Order: sequence, then structure tokens, then C-alpha cells
Amino acid sequence: MRNLSRLASGGAAAVAAGALLFSAAPAHATSASNSWSIPGGHKMQVNAWHCGAYVSACDWKASTKLYKGRSHDSAQWVQNRAILAAHGISVSLTISKNPEATLTMNSRSQGTVRWKNYGGHKWISDTYGQMKPSRLTVYVSTKSCGSAQITSRIKFTEKCVYAGAS
Repeated sequence: MRNLSRLASGGAAAVAAGALLFSAAPAHATSASNSWSIPGGHKMQVNAWHCGAYVSACDWKASTKLYKGRSHDSAQWVQNRAILAAHGISVSLTISKNPEATLTMNSRSQGTVRWKNYGGHKWISDTYGQMKPSRLTVYVSTKSCGSAQITSRIKFTEKCVYAGAS
């Protein structure tokens, strides 16, 4: 009886450990990030992210962020431009986005989402949404491009990062 109880508790522990490992595993995603130094102690960061595995839809995010040291900094405006694409033969893509951003479909398989933040939190321009690629899609990609007008004399010209298969 004692051995059976040990075996049962050992089996339960193994199942619990497996469940913990499975639930704690990071979500499969594709991402890219880079930062650039700007005169005056500023730093601009551009990020791209999208799901790595999907059945019918894939979440995506792109952002441009301005820092001075470790703190957020304020600019005249900060812009993010995300190019979302489905890759494969004869593919198509539908895209959703956050309300303040604009969406332009460049083709059936590629769209551009843009938001230029002139608002109160002018340290960030982040866009997000969902891609729904057609069944013939081999993979999706997110290219995130950021730019900003920090002061009347300091401008950050557009720089990009790419998340997707090469």
C-alpha cells in the first residue's frame, strides 16, 4: 500500500511538473528590436512582434519609443509604420488595427498601418492588431519603422526592424 501511494504521488508530481512546464513555456513568437542613440542623450527604440504559430489569425504589435536615460522622453511627434505581409503563392491577408492608426492595403498580401502620435504621451507610437492570412500562407512578417521630431532641431529619421523568416 505504501509503494502504491508513493507511485501515485510520484505520478501526480510528474503530471504537475509537466503541466507547469507546458503552461510556463513562452508563447511562440517572432520579434525584432533595435535602438539608436540620438544627440542630446536621447535613445529611440523600434520593436516588431507577431505570433509564431497560428491557425486562422495572428496577433501583431509594433512600436517606436523615445527615452532619455532610462526615462520616457517627450517629442513633438513620434511615428510608427508597420508593414504586415503574408508570404506564399497566391496568398491574401486581412488586417485589424488600433483605432487611432490608419491602414492602407498595398496589395492582397500586404498592408501598412501607420500612427503619428501628436498627443499627450508623445514618447511612444504603438500599433497593434490581428492578421488573418489565407490558407496558402507559408509565413507572415512584420516590419516596424520608427521616426520622430524630438525638437525643432533634432529629428530621428526612419529606421526599421524586421520580424519574420528571411
